[in-house]
Amino acid sequence: MSSLPASESLDLRDMTAEQVIDALELEYLEGEGCWIKVLWRTEHANAIYAVITPDDFSAMHRLVEDEAWTFVAGSPAEMLILHPDGAAEIVVLGPEPGSGHVAHHRIPANTWQGTLTTGDWTLVTCVLAPPFSEFELATRATDFSVWSEAGDAIAKRMR
Repeated sequence: MSSLPASESLDLRDMTAEQVIDALELEYLEGEGCWIKVLWRTEHANAIYAVITPDDFSAMHRLVEDEAWTFVAGSPAEMLILHPDGAAEIVVLGPEPGSGHVAHHRIPANTWQGTLTTGDWTLVTCVLAPPFSEFELATRATDFSVWSEAGDAIAKRMR
């Protein structure tokens, strides 16, 4: 990845995924698969930047904490949320509420989730409360039979 020349604009709307990753000094998150940077952490919560690309999407996982995602820039993101009661939900984070996008969405603790970008890249912030402690990454052996109607969407979010 290349750094931006000092004279080049830092307007996110004009950047490639690689330029955003460099400018925000993000690191690859093994397993889940997106690019992240911890912004802050206290005893009560933490926040990260996350960039999702077509290859580096947020694979199916679940956290033991509540997580709130907020759209920042780039293309809309398509979140698949598999609730413990068997409900499956697609939420589109993005800049156009008139098109059904939301700017912010909370995923309850112990809820399976996976997110794809709809374009070249998506930048979000994620806040976890309490702060991140552990997560479970889905594997091909994970039992998603309760959400059988979401099988294709789940498959797109597996590594």
